[in-house]
Amino acid sequence: MHAAPSRRALQAGKSVVVEKPFCITVEEADRQIAAAAEAGLTLAVYQNRRWDADYLAVKRAVRSGRLGEVFHLETFVGGYDHPCNFWHSDAEISGGAIYDWGSHYLDWVLDLLPQQVDWVSATAHKRVWHDVTNADHTRVLLHFADGVEAEFTHSDVAAARKPKFYVLGTEGAVVGDWQQERIVSRSPIGLVAEDRFAVSDAPAALTLLGRDGARTELPLGASPGQPFHRELADALLSGAPMSVTPQGSRRNIAVMQAATLSAADGGRPVVPPA
Repeated sequence: MHAAPSRRALQAGKSVVVEKPFCITVEEADRQIAAAAEAGLTLAVYQNRRWDADYLAVKRAVRSGRLGEVFHLETFVGGYDHPCNFWHSDAEISGGAIYDWGSHYLDWVLDLLPQQVDWVSATAHKRVWHDVTNADHTRVLLHFADGVEAEFTHSDVAAARKPKFYVLGTEGAVVGDWQQERIVSRSPIGLVAEDRFAVSDAPAALTLLGRDGARTELPLGASPGQPFHRELADALLSGAPMSVTPQGSRRNIAVMQAATLSAADGGRPVVPPA
């Protein structure tokens, strides 16, 4: 339901921030982008995880050239647990499982790999959680024009987790291992209480591996304070460019739309809409 109210607000003279995913189809993205251009207004997509500390560390390692030429990238999220409820697991509302975590993880992939996507292939399994309509396990494979490949997997039936990040380059690699964070406190009567966070809420532990076998822990650094909103303020007040652009978000929608079509057709490769 993001596209129509966004377009109406733009037509009414208001700049708009759209929650992710931007929309469901490239056609919806193009209509919003055209409405913003016609009105001369700001249109932004709230890709909040673009500033996650572990992703920023991976991006710094890739951009610095420490890995050489990146040719293979994998991302994973999930575990073995019942899916989230409401829109997260209702395909009629969310557009399907690929549009859920794919809004973040595929956005990371496409931010790291700006080259043209030649085709997308995806598969989906429905095997355990039959009280929700989203797939239990989805895998999306992206093949780029220069032969580089990337893979994103989201699973609610993964008893064994893959690394969050697995990046291979001609000079080295980065592996991001999941961490389980917890808070231990005492109840009002003195009993020890422990809260465990979902692993998806904790930054990964990142290791840089050299071609000679050397291993280096990558420091995460502090996440910048309110980075999206600071960029948005600068864009509204002075026209400064934003890290997340509507065109970039449109690219992600094109990939997720193609992946959804591929998964529905048994994994047949699909060219993302131009």
